[in-house]
Amino acid sequence: MLKSDEKKVLLNPWRILIVDDEIDIHTVTKMALKRFELEGREVEFLSAFNSNEAKQVIEDNDDIALIFLDVVMETDDAGLRIAKWLREEKKNIFTRIILRTGQPGQAPEEEVIMGYDINDYKQKTELDRTKLFTSVVTALRAYRDLIKIDQSITYERAYRRGLQKVIESTTDLLEKKTLKHFFNGLLQQVISLIHADQEGALIKPVDGAGTICYANDYQVIAECGNISLNNCLEPKAIELLDKARKIKGSVYEDEHYVAYFPSKSDQESLLYLRGNQIEQLTDINIQLLNLFSNSIGIAFDNLLLNEEIIKTQEDLINRLGNAVESRSKEAGNHIKRMSEFCYILAKELNLSDSDCDILKQATPMHDVGKISTPDSVLLKPGKLTEKEMNTMKQHAQMGFDILAGSERPILNAAAIIAQQHHEKYDGTGYPAGLKGDNIHIFARIVAVADVFDALIHRRCYKEPWALEDILQLFNEETNKHFDPKVVSALVNKLDDILIINSQLTESDNL
Repeated sequence: MLKSDEKKVLLNPWRILIVDDEIDIHTVTKMALKRFELEGREVEFLSAFNSNEAKQVIEDNDDIALIFLDVVMETDDAGLRIAKWLREEKKNIFTRIILRTGQPGQAPEEEVIMGYDINDYKQKTELDRTKLFTSVVTALRAYRDLIKIDQSITYERAYRRGLQKVIESTTDLLEKKTLKHFFNGLLQQVISLIHADQEGALIKPVDGAGTICYANDYQVIAECGNISLNNCLEPKAIELLDKARKIKGSVYEDEHYVAYFPSKSDQESLLYLRGNQIEQLTDINIQLLNLFSNSIGIAFDNLLLNEEIIKTQEDLINRLGNAVESRSKEAGNHIKRMSEFCYILAKELNLSDSDCDILKQATPMHDVGKISTPDSVLLKPGKLTEKEMNTMKQHAQMGFDILAGSERPILNAAAIIAQQHHEKYDGTGYPAGLKGDNIHIFARIVAVADVFDALIHRRCYKEPWALEDILQLFNEETNKHFDPKVVSALVNKLDDILIINSQLTESDNL
């Protein structure tokens, strides 16, 4: 335990600024308060001898508790101007001001008290040691209370923001950054609980999958502050992570705190906090953190479970899409390229992160209806007859019928895309003849991506087109087949799309 003398060293002193053009006033004030102490904190004096110096000291120090301010210095109202500047321009409502004057007639007390936001007004002859002591204690306590009130308001706001982020993360589990979003909400709530700013990371042991960030088999899945997904944790942090896992509980030491999230599954997770205020946590703070960790464990467990469901769903969609692609003998990696193209276009069109991800995940199912199309039509090397074309067109509605009815956002989006990706912007498409914005934006994007990929690669019925010919077609079909906004996005992001096309084009002759 720290001795009382050692505790004083840890507490910052009260900072008092003396603004006066008489050096003797500085000396006398410091002598009178030489041994002053309040709540275990001593005083530190700052000095300024004119308005400019005073403003500079205030600019350089944002924790001045009290200012002894002379009224008359380089001008008769220099002190009053500083008080007005501090409150109105600097927006500082916390620092206490004791106005002092040797010429009371220059600034009548009632006018000053009513017209300026000051806390006391004394004649210099009044300030003997006893009165000075009383004025300082009153002013510092007022400053302390104002700061505490402001901190309470700040932490309450942080708690509400944190709670909002946690709630949002549980209702928007399709976003890729869900875990990071969830963690940021947790961190803000932790800050509000212990009233201390920290940096930290949400960590889980590596079970053979994922990116290993450091040698001790831990993986950072979300971070805040200087702890990075790409940076290793320091040895002390790893030591405490190991200890927390061993005892299945929370531990803290020096400036490190590790919260262990209990889990009903085999998934372990830990919250790591680092900061120089950790070592100052009270027993109540630690109890709150431990209780919070136990309570949040089940929520995090459910979050991981939902993520696993989404990944499984995405994997099944890709496998089914690949099966359709293989049967129709489309160009290699067609659905992979389609997904990436659509994601790029959606980003360029400023769709939400969630919509961009859903579109990317749902796109592989756009031609699932072809599973019912006869081989004689699907694989015919040449132009289809009118009857064969009508048969081929049925795949759009068939795809919708296969996928419709699910409450899962990805499958719901896939059903819409399957049904509408052959609709045309001018209303001449199929199966419903939808026009303009009545066609879902997902389907309008897929229509552009699908045609682009079909033209730039060889198919059983055609050779690949030259890029300039493809762009000419899109120019001609803008406002007819294609949404002009999507075509514009394609042109804007053409370099990125061509890179993806190159990366995902198989090396054999396709």
